[in-house]
Amino acid sequence: MDTGSKKIPVITSWRRGEEIGLGAFGTVYMAQDRETGHLFAVKVSRAVTDERHAEKLKRELEICAALEHKHIVRYLGHEYVAQCLHIFLEYVSGGSLRRMLNDFGPLDKALLRKAARGILEGLDFLHTHSPPVIHRDLKGANVLVDGQFCMKLSDFGCSKCDEFSQTFTACGTVHWMAPEIIIGTGGYGRKADIWSLGCLMVEMVTAADPWGKDAFDNLMQAMNVIRKDGNKPPIPETIEDAARDMVASCLQRTPEQRPTSTELLRYALVSQA
Repeated sequence: MDTGSKKIPVITSWRRGEEIGLGAFGTVYMAQDRETGHLFAVKVSRAVTDERHAEKLKRELEICAALEHKHIVRYLGHEYVAQCLHIFLEYVSGGSLRRMLNDFGPLDKALLRKAARGILEGLDFLHTHSPPVIHRDLKGANVLVDGQFCMKLSDFGCSKCDEFSQTFTACGTVHWMAPEIIIGTGGYGRKADIWSLGCLMVEMVTAADPWGKDAFDNLMQAMNVIRKDGNKPPIPETIEDAARDMVASCLQRTPEQRPTSTELLRYALVSQA
C-alpha cells in the first residue's frame, strides 16, 4: 500500500500568507519556508492559557505526528510562540471537499467512487493503526482535496487515539454525528466514524448537509431528531445502487450492525475505484 512516505522538510524560518481556514481551536494560514520556498499550511492556535486546551493540543500533535499516509494530511512539525502553538501541515491546493461541492455541485458517479475510496482508505488507516484512531469529526469540511482529486483527511482536534478505541466524550459536528454519541448512555468507538462516513457520502451526492438543506432550525432540534429511534439521513433517490448499498450499511442505528472500514473496502462502490 502507498502510505505517501516522503522525507519531512525541517522548517526553521517561515513567513505567513493569507488565511485559508478557520476553526474552533485555531486559524489556518498559507505559509512559506524562507530558505527553500516550500509552501505549507500553519494552524495557529489561540493562546494556550488553560490545562484543558493544552491537553487537547498535545493530543492533536501526538496523533498527527504518528500518521503517515497518502490520504492523511501530513504533519510537518510545530513550534510555540508567545503561548500560541503553530502546527505545520502539508498544504493541499484544492481546499476542502465541502468547498469543492459548494463550487461545483454534487459528485458524479466516477468522482464519487474515487472520493469514497480515498476517504475510506484514509479512515481504514486510522482505524487499523496501532493504537487505533477515531477521527470523531468526519465531514466534507475536514477532507481536503489536492490538484489530482486525492482525498486527504484533516483536522484531528477531535480525534482519540486509544488501544480500546472507546470514548465517552461527545465531540464532532451534530449533523454528521452518530446517534450513540448524542444519546450518550454509553461509550462509542470506531463505528461512530462509519455513521459519519455515511453522512459524508450523502453530502457528496447532494452538496448539502446530510439531513438536507435547512433541515433543522437549531442545534437542539437537530439533536432531538437524530437521537430519536429509527431516524436516519434520507438517501437520495438518484443515487446508484452500489452507493446506496454502502450508505445504507453505514447508516445503521445500531453500531454493531455497521461494517468496519476494512469490510467497506470490499463493497462494490469502492473495490474497483
